[in-house]
Amino acid sequence: MNPEQVDVLLVSPGTTAGWRRADAELADVLRELGLSVSVVHSDMRLARHLRRTMQLTDLAEAAAMRWALSRALRRTDPHAILYSTTQATMLQPAARLRGAAVRFDALAAVNRPGRANALQHLLERRALARAAILLPWGLDPARRAPADARGDARAVALPVSIEMPAPSAAREPLAVTYAGNPDKKGLELAVEAWRLAAPEDRRLVVTGIEAAAGRAYLRARRVREPAGLEWAGMLPQAEHRALVARAEAYVSASRIEEYGVAQLEALAGGALLVTTPARGPYEALSLAQRLEPGLVAAERSAPALADALRAALVLPEPARAAYREHARELVSPYSRAELRRRLERDVLPVLLPVSV
Repeated sequence: MNPEQVDVLLVSPGTTAGWRRADAELADVLRELGLSVSVVHSDMRLARHLRRTMQLTDLAEAAAMRWALSRALRRTDPHAILYSTTQATMLQPAARLRGAAVRFDALAAVNRPGRANALQHLLERRALARAAILLPWGLDPARRAPADARGDARAVALPVSIEMPAPSAAREPLAVTYAGNPDKKGLELAVEAWRLAAPEDRRLVVTGIEAAAGRAYLRARRVREPAGLEWAGMLPQAEHRALVARAEAYVSASRIEEYGVAQLEALAGGALLVTTPARGPYEALSLAQRLEPGLVAAERSAPALADALRAALVLPEPARAAYREHARELVSPYSRAELRRRLERDVLPVLLPVSV
């Protein structure tokens, strides 16, 4: 049987909800532009068994994606291959990387720092040097894909679009923090900052983790559960978005943020973004600093985050209204329309120069 010809083969590990969402949107927009798209996934069973160190996880995922792509190429003949992570490229043969596109939220050199991860850095540099075009998440390619990481490849930043709900002037006396991965998201820091700020008649709602697991995490780090803390558990995306759109503030205490969809959506929904300066190419951080520097903690510590929380909760309503209006202006470019425009204008002529 002859392989099926397609315009784009999207190599999508899909190991996180954010990746799955971004890849599904990318495939949809490519189809809207009249291209045929096939998507290859791997269930990553090998990677799950080897998640003992970051190095083993990355290499296991890279091996799983090489195997999955090999199988897909037996039945599919693509004009172009688009990888949605740098990990998916690390163990691919050189022939599969030439002329390819690589999309990523953050480089391994950024979110896997240190000499212990030197092998991933080497494999990533080698793969990116062979690609035709790099597609970092966001709006600014220079910020997320520095020139020394690109080689001869062109870089075009592609936003992951966010929902823009209708603004609501009525806010409930609560703040929201997400702790799907409590260590990475800094749950103990957010909770301790809330205890130090001691806001009266307000609630901190923790989403993304069940109460028993969250309390066990805090106990292991000797952080007391303060008054006004509520555990909402895992919420459907729409329900989480609606909760944030009613909240006064969204609290972010992440150790590292590769992008920060939740923080961008909080700004779009009218919540005050109270955040620490997380490592990584954190897309919403510069927006938060432009909107109100006092709501960005001076350092990643509970006292500094508590100071930013106090500043947010005493912000007068006229200042809050101006903040919400400016925030919607700043996040409006993170749209599906902008993603489509950049793909059509800047990406497809490079990726599919004959077809476009």
